[in-house]
Amino acid sequence: YNLDSFKTLQDSKSKFTDGMGIVLARNLEYIDPKVLEQKFPALTFLQSGISVDNSGGYADNITKRKKSVVGDDTVTGGSDRGANKGEISLKYEKDTIRVYDGFKFSKWTETDIKKAELEGINLVTDYIRGHNEVYNHIIDKAGLVGVEGNLGLLNYGFASTGATGAITGLTPQQMYDEFATLITDQWNSVYNTAGYTANVIVTSDIVLNLLSKTMLNTASGTATVMRALQDNFAGVKFVGTSKAYNGTSSVAVAFSNMSEAMSFRVPVRLTIGEIIKQSSFSYQVDSMFRVAGLDVAESTAGRKLTGL
Repeated sequence: YNLDSFKTLQDSKSKFTDGMGIVLARNLEYIDPKVLEQKFPALTFLQSGISVDNSGGYADNITKRKKSVVGDDTVTGGSDRGANKGEISLKYEKDTIRVYDGFKFSKWTETDIKKAELEGINLVTDYIRGHNEVYNHIIDKAGLVGVEGNLGLLNYGFASTGATGAITGLTPQQMYDEFATLITDQWNSVYNTAGYTANVIVTSDIVLNLLSKTMLNTASGTATVMRALQDNFAGVKFVGTSKAYNGTSSVAVAFSNMSEAMSFRVPVRLTIGEIIKQSSFSYQVDSMFRVAGLDVAESTAGRKLTGL
């Protein structure tokens, strides 16, 4: 070490004083031009494949109708046709879901715009992007846990079975069996009817991560529990969400995303209004949408596994 250089450095440090020195401390600050954005958990519902229905417009309620044929499959002889035996009739059902309005707004001033420009930020564009981001989070929440009085995918009244224990306490084989049984029980309940058989499973990221890292049988290979499930149930997609974990346990829902089973109703999609000049130096922009959320047409098209 050159000790003389350290002495010279000590003598010169007094020149680098804030405000009164030769070089201001602020001049030694480098400002990274890249503005980092806060990240949030993935928007799972939008990945579920459930079809979006934009019909309904500004109606307060939306009613869906379902038709089915009623008749037994026995053969009745000519002398045994009393009491309406052999009759085939039609059965009509209907169900109504409530629609809710969503309104958001942002305000800024001329000063806010000028300050943002000094930092290379397009303030108005960022506000519009913010409306879109918040809207997507609202859609995700509405689809998974509901909106107002309407239920979502994770809390809808599908048939439910309790897990044998928390996922962290299960053996690899038990993990596999829990999900294999969930899928086959749902398939059995709809008699493998096309359009109603589960092809998606939504559960917590904690559960999916554990399934992905746990080896099913270390003696026979390196396949994980997740890989075994994907191999044996190739048509089923696994999706993770933080909303499936309540802080102590997780829930898993196996469901069909076909339109015959369920849909997601957004009668009015996100609409951004024009920028309004409220006064000489202040502005506002509004956005609005209308959402009803998950609309289940066939309640057997989903099945839940709780207590994971």
